Amino acid sequence: MRRFLLTAALLAALLPLTSLTNAQGSPFRAGDVFPAWTPGTLDIHQLVTGRGNTAFLMFPDGTTLLIDAGDTGETGGNGPTAAQFVARYVRRMAAGDGRLDYAVMTHFHGDHIGAMTGTDPVSMHGSYRLRGITEVAEELPVGRLIDRGWPEYSYLPPQADATFTNYRRFVTDNAVAKRITMTQAEAGSTTQVRQVRHLDPQLPFEVRIVAVNDRVWTGQGNETKVRFPPLDKIPDRADWPDENMCSIALRIRYGPFSYFTGGDMPGYPVPGAAAWHDEETDVARAIGRTDVHVVNHHGSLEVENPFWLATLRSRVMIVPAWSASHPSPDVLKRMLSRRIYREPRDIFVTLFREATQAATGPRAADVASDHGHVVVRVEPGGTRYWVLVLDDLTESYRVTSVHGPYMAG
Repeated sequence: MRRFLLTAALLAALLPLTSLTNAQGSPFRAGDVFPAWTPGTLDIHQLVTGRGNTAFLMFPDGTTLLIDAGDTGETGGNGPTAAQFVARYVRRMAAGDGRLDYAVMTHFHGDHIGAMTGTDPVSMHGSYRLRGITEVAEELPVGRLIDRGWPEYSYLPPQADATFTNYRRFVTDNAVAKRITMTQAEAGSTTQVRQVRHLDPQLPFEVRIVAVNDRVWTGQGNETKVRFPPLDKIPDRADWPDENMCSIALRIRYGPFSYFTGGDMPGYPVPGAAAWHDEETDVARAIGRTDVHVVNHHGSLEVENPFWLATLRSRVMIVPAWSASHPSPDVLKRMLSRRIYREPRDIFVTLFREATQAATGPRAADVASDHGHVVVRVEPGGTRYWVLVLDDLTESYRVTSVHGPYMAG
């Protein structure tokens, strides 16, 4: 068995993807409706709404997790909101059981929690308005909502704009408090997000909160360290950490498989800024080699530094793009560079706009997919996984391309 796994891993590294798929006998075909989740499988869905970041996960026991519910408010006429689409998608993938056991809001920007536009409807259950996560919670039951600051929001208090003010009104509403358990994320924790549907302590599955606010996991036990100086020791407020830098970052492991998503954390300080504005390096040291990672901050200019890329050496990278600036040409160049690490990699962009591709040049053609919901399906035990791209132009849930199998670890 060990010899077989080693041989398969070598094939995955050396053969073209199409040849590997044919040799292994793919259980998936382009054109088919996405096959339902089955017990023991880990599914990770990076969704396309064109208006922000959203991911939906089903754990091996069926536990459900939503990461972010972004909506910039641009509905494109009379079309559905991002939350309405997400709710339908979750119900479909969860076979009608649309309960969200967990929702994690990485940070308090509109493209991650839902931006107020001034025309948002008021909830029937409280005085807050519906957009992003507040609207998702209107559509689907949410068991536990985790953010970076509840209940005081005292560390680097979020900007008191309409978006955060509405969010705070939502999480403190009496009716919401009866339905949703609120939790502040704790760096290093492996107990705040866990399997709750059919817990099997023997199953090699773990969700770790790697970083949040000013703390980051060290990679040792549950130990963390402070990564930012005390705010009162930073004389120029322009040098303070910002909302993106406080993002919740998660690492998921299933057997040998590992996955990372980190909100909008940066990897390059802006010129003249302090070196500690680079968050990717500390996180890379903690998590090490990673099979699949979501590209930080949608692939914007200040992310995916060489140390980060060379340490993770990800076989699959997912760019949760929604804006014309995603991904930055410089970031894509680094991600594709064989000088940083030599192993093969496939890059999936959820929405690579035509104008962005034109500005990027020939390198834009080197991505594995330039639009569509990106689904990572990890087989029971975590040894092998596939990437399936789903139609994002209709709600057909049809597979448009199949990539894999990839060997984890």
